Amino acid sequence: MVCVLSAAAQLGVLETGACVHGYVEKTMPASDRDVFMGTGLVDMYSKCGSVDCALTVFKRMKQRNVLTWTAMATGLAIHGKANEALKLLDVMKANGTNPNAVTFTSLLTACCHVGLVDEGLHLFHLMKSKFGVTPQMQHYGCIVDLLSRSGHLNEAYDCIVTMPVEPDAVLWRSLLSACNVHGDVSMGEKVGKKLLRIQLAQSSTDATPKSEDYVALSNIYAHAEKWDAVEMVREEMKVMRIENKAGSSSVQTTSNHVLDGL
Repeated sequence: MVCVLSAAAQLGVLETGACVHGYVEKTMPASDRDVFMGTGLVDMYSKCGSVDCALTVFKRMKQRNVLTWTAMATGLAIHGKANEALKLLDVMKANGTNPNAVTFTSLLTACCHVGLVDEGLHLFHLMKSKFGVTPQMQHYGCIVDLLSRSGHLNEAYDCIVTMPVEPDAVLWRSLLSACNVHGDVSMGEKVGKKLLRIQLAQSSTDATPKSEDYVALSNIYAHAEKWDAVEMVREEMKVMRIENKAGSSSVQTTSNHVLDGL
């Protein structure tokens, strides 16, 4: 049943997940004491858009482990309930459960969604000092995203270049996207060229470099009306035979038919 709940969560089919929940309630005595089933239900309801149901299941559970608390924190995070997610950390600690790296990823994501910069930075510093959790790439990614979204582009850049681990292209792309949103052409040009250098370094293993970074840099130049620079980037794409990937969408109808390529 936990596997079925996981599948329902991944597909986002609330009706199926709710039917499984009803079946569990009828066939499993004391299901609220099954930590794995409860965690699966919290995860399913959260990912299917029913965070209130997830909270109801969570509060009814007689036993919870770190995965349960993390699933609830993740559910609150993806629904923009950052303050509730942060309060959950205090309750979690009071109940004798220590958060892990995934828990902090969820909490930092919650801060990103609603722009709680000070709270997010404070939480990031508490990870190591109070909870003994060493920040990893995904945590730095959350901080870069948090700073970038709020317009603190220089601080986000400093965070990337001072990381104790080698930053990946995803961090640089997050900052580049924010440069485009906030209209910082100078920073965007610096970050965009950094990404192109990463692309060239990887070209020995990849058959063809991806177009996303070139298009993003081109958009930065276009936003600043630097048309000569736009043309230069486009010409470089032609020389390297980099094709712009077309966008696509899919729509699931009520009869469960999926229409692609819209």
